[in-house]
Amino acid sequence: MAEPIDIEPDVGSGSLPSICCAADRTYGAGAVAPGLSEDAPGAATTDPATYGIHWVDELYETARYHWRFPDSGFVQPSPFTEDLQGFYASIATQNCPASGLVRLADAVLAGSVLYANAATDPAIVYETYRPNDRAAVQIATRDLILNADRTRFTDPAWRCLFIGSAGSFNYGHWLVDDLPRLRAVMALMQHDDRPVRVVIHSYGDAIDSVRIDSIRTFLDSSIHIDLVDRSIPYHFVELYYATPVTRHPVQKSPVAIDFAVRQTLARIAVDAAPLTGPTLLFVDRAAQHGRTLSNHADVLRLVEQRGFTVVDPASLSFVEQVRLFSGAQVVIGQMGAAMTNTMFCRPSTTVIYLAPSGWIEPFYWDLAVVRGQYYRVLYGDVADPTVPAHRSDFSIVPAALQMALDAL
Repeated sequence: MAEPIDIEPDVGSGSLPSICCAADRTYGAGAVAPGLSEDAPGAATTDPATYGIHWVDELYETARYHWRFPDSGFVQPSPFTEDLQGFYASIATQNCPASGLVRLADAVLAGSVLYANAATDPAIVYETYRPNDRAAVQIATRDLILNADRTRFTDPAWRCLFIGSAGSFNYGHWLVDDLPRLRAVMALMQHDDRPVRVVIHSYGDAIDSVRIDSIRTFLDSSIHIDLVDRSIPYHFVELYYATPVTRHPVQKSPVAIDFAVRQTLARIAVDAAPLTGPTLLFVDRAAQHGRTLSNHADVLRLVEQRGFTVVDPASLSFVEQVRLFSGAQVVIGQMGAAMTNTMFCRPSTTVIYLAPSGWIEPFYWDLAVVRGQYYRVLYGDVADPTVPAHRSDFSIVPAALQMALDAL
């Protein structure tokens, strides 16, 4: 096993070119990534086959959807929400590229970034190094790519599939960015009899456990999973990869999210009791995660009086979380990764988010749009205006939440 090595912080792609896996197939029908030609000249026009990248199958077709913010989406309008609504209106139409399964020959995985043609003239696989991902990714030097671990993934009896992204360390991003791409395993089974090794990075016991549970739930308990060290570059003679189905924070392929939900619910229902549970949920957020409610006790007292069941998803398994949210009719909770479980709620579910004023976060509205749910948000005053809003504790006006509940 190679020793762990540091990957240098992202300072741009330097001399390494970028290449799209299959621009003609994935970015068709008006879904070309904004600014792609300026961001990575030649990435969309170069033949990927010259870098050992070959199309295998389409996983999800291109899709288009349009946001319309609900008239009463802001529980308590303010100058901030007026500006926010104008901003949201400016980014309301989304064109989602198709997602495809591709095969890379002579590839290196370093961090969450893939490199094609690694042994001779490495090129960055653009889909793993998009502008929206770069705050959380790192670029490897040519030396690190050339000296990647060449011992771990050498058995030709297996096919290796990398499932991961810049946000895989976060439960919410794993659900929307990565879980739908497990469909690639099903596609691989139709092309080759060899078993599949699902390759994912390790980020710690808690998140690793829930991601492994989700993979086994989505596919089969016997699926082979390779948990690898994200600080070590790995070389693959042959590596399969599913191109993205999302672009953070405002684009999620409806067809991909819908398939992921249906597949997960179907798999759970096979071996478990019917999906039932409380219809009114309040999703609590542990203080150690930050962005907590300063008047937490007052809010809990109010929702409990209205018949809500208070839950902390962090204490539940993946299956338990899915079962819980799938039966809900109304969900209230603070913006955070746990609330991404609302993707498993039924269409028409009312979702009420609590958030600090000043935080511009369209991720959850976009998720509600894609899932056909009724979105409302209540912003509260931040406890510390000297820190970024999304990191500050905050309080909400109980009477405003009471008004939102009365409207139900």
